[in-house]
Amino acid sequence: MDRNAGALVMRILVTGTASGIGAALMTMLGADAIGLDRHGADLVCDLADPAAIADAASRIDAPLDGIAHVAGLPGTADAAIVLAVNCLAPALLTDALLPKLREGAAIVAVSSIAALRCDWQADALDALLDGGFRALTHHAAKLAGPEAYEVSKAALSRWVVRQSAQCQPRGIRVNGVSPGPVETPILTDFRMTMGEDRIAAAAGLVGRHGTPAEIAAAIAFLLSAEASWINGIDLRVDGGFHTVRAMAA
Repeated sequence: MDRNAGALVMRILVTGTASGIGAALMTMLGADAIGLDRHGADLVCDLADPAAIADAASRIDAPLDGIAHVAGLPGTADAAIVLAVNCLAPALLTDALLPKLREGAAIVAVSSIAALRCDWQADALDALLDGGFRALTHHAAKLAGPEAYEVSKAALSRWVVRQSAQCQPRGIRVNGVSPGPVETPILTDFRMTMGEDRIAAAAGLVGRHGTPAEIAAAIAFLLSAEASWINGIDLRVDGGFHTVRAMAA
């Protein structure tokens, strides 16, 4: 597909562009978007490696119109790497790129409705975020894969709130998107870690799983000028799953 067709002209850095939601978002944003992934992207970077993140950030020219933190790992991966990629890499990459973001830029981080299952309080999530990569081994040793995923996404949602307040004086908006199950290559991993019945039940309540394009559309909106008065929120993109489940309870 021609990435210029009907595209928004914005210089947005998108992580996790090799497949799924990130690939769909690149199609929507057009040729000015910059893709980052472990392979097959404009910038090749291992988001579990702080040095690689710093190097990738140094190779991105200013000004940037925004960042879309889409890359993420499921609970089938090592817990330390899940925490590193899902919540700490977005924070580190954003810190490195803040000087290159224009005033009025936008940042969107892809969390998950699985974050709602995490029972960590805000102070514990703050400690994880503030401890950086050095704290990973300590926390990861106490977490199984599925729990590490939930914690990582809860921490990412917490980071959105904190970062939105920090960036507000520059007019930089920071928002989150929390999808339900989506038909991406890692949906099989979620079936393994969360249970086939749980994933199937989500589709049963709302009729199907989401598509990458549907999640990408929500991200693209939050990155756009049309969302100029939206800041510091988490947008659930789950087909109404949580609402339907709550009403049925």
